[in-house]
Amino acid sequence: MMIGKYFVFIFFAAALNVSAKMKDECGAFFIKNGVMAAFPIKKNRDKWIWYKKERPEYAWIAETGFYENGVFKGNGFGFIASIGSANLKNTPMQQGTLQELIDFSGKNAFLTKDSTFHNVESLNDLMMYSSQISAKVIVGEFIMLGTQNPEAVRMAKLKKPTHMKLQAILPESIESYMCYPEIESIN
Repeated sequence: MMIGKYFVFIFFAAALNVSAKMKDECGAFFIKNGVMAAFPIKKNRDKWIWYKKERPEYAWIAETGFYENGVFKGNGFGFIASIGSANLKNTPMQQGTLQELIDFSGKNAFLTKDSTFHNVESLNDLMMYSSQISAKVIVGEFIMLGTQNPEAVRMAKLKKPTHMKLQAILPESIESYMCYPEIESIN
């Protein structure tokens, strides 16, 4: 698939270009025909465990919007990589590297209640089921999450957002965080 190969190249080239300056910082980027978010890894480990029979599981959520005077206002678009089960009692525990956890996670785009299109079921379904979200652990320092899906990118850039709200939810609350990086353009 052409878009996939092109995106992977742009995605990782951009990720490696920003990795040196990103140490322990969140990042938000508009790239040519794409959008990316960088989530710092607060505590790296050799083995990650999911479906541990407890909540929360894992989620890395990015929303585009505006941040001013300590308040974030979304433009209605978000994307996510998450692991969770409604039936933890009967779901077998899994373990592996962080990249295996990320590969195993569900990834999709979504419209928030801030979107003027939130009630348009066909557009919600398009975002949820047709968007292609990629995720990769970069040099063991952060998780890069992004998309080059044309409709998702169009929604992400709607109203020319200036910031992203990034939220990392992990079982260990000390590793969870929320940040509001300014969106940088990389062309």
